[in-house]
Amino acid sequence: MTLRETSIFRNWTGKAVTLFCVLFFLTLLDGFNARFREPRDYFPCLPGQSIAVTAPLPEGTGNLQELTCPTNSKGISVVCDAVQTGFWLGGHMWQGRILVSSGTQPGRYEVAVLPRSVGKAKPVKPFRVSVFEDEAHLRKASASYIRRYLGIIPWSIVPFFFFLIPPAFGAVFLLSRKAEALLARNGKAEVYRVLKGETGYMIYFGLGLNQGILQGNSVALLDEKKRPTGTATVQAVFEDYSIAHIDSKFPVRPGFMVARSALPRDRSV
Repeated sequence: MTLRETSIFRNWTGKAVTLFCVLFFLTLLDGFNARFREPRDYFPCLPGQSIAVTAPLPEGTGNLQELTCPTNSKGISVVCDAVQTGFWLGGHMWQGRILVSSGTQPGRYEVAVLPRSVGKAKPVKPFRVSVFEDEAHLRKASASYIRRYLGIIPWSIVPFFFFLIPPAFGAVFLLSRKAEALLARNGKAEVYRVLKGETGYMIYFGLGLNQGILQGNSVALLDEKKRPTGTATVQAVFEDYSIAHIDSKFPVRPGFMVARSALPRDRSV
């Protein structure tokens, strides 16, 4: 693979990484937005669906036998399956399902889970169940824009983008290393750091002792279009990088390139 081909692949992979990151955060934002806009006691559904529910046990109860579950529709019922300890705040929670029969008409209904012996227990806020005619109406009412227009639950695609991002970053890194190696083979390297001093710029680039650079050498500076813009003098040399000085009259920024000599541009660049 030539330097030009490597650079093209790296640029497209970098754009893909940016796109994956943007989509990942937009999907997260849409999911959280929908979660906060739809109260925890609100459940949209279709006829025939079963809705999983977890909620605190009403005050004054300790087991499922002490609960009663009145509803305002014969087509909607509640099944309490188990009691567990709350994961975050402790206390006791009940797990169950809200069952919506297939013959339930579209509309808004309420379901309450109450202690059989009310006594002095605090009033319990009922669950609100909205039954929609079909999937299209359910999607249209969703607080999630992704679900509303694409029919996809945002939390189901968050992992997809999350697992795409690391391999894409890895590909960019490997392609960058390959591009650096191809440039070094031709005696060239990108300027990756620029520091402004009193008399000019100190530029850092990826050619060093291993590539035959010595202190005092002169290197040609090329702009983004590979046009010569000046000459820098190497001040310090390390194994795989060097630091050179160039007069302040020659503007330079990261992304410029240096060459060991002002040779005609390589055909593969």
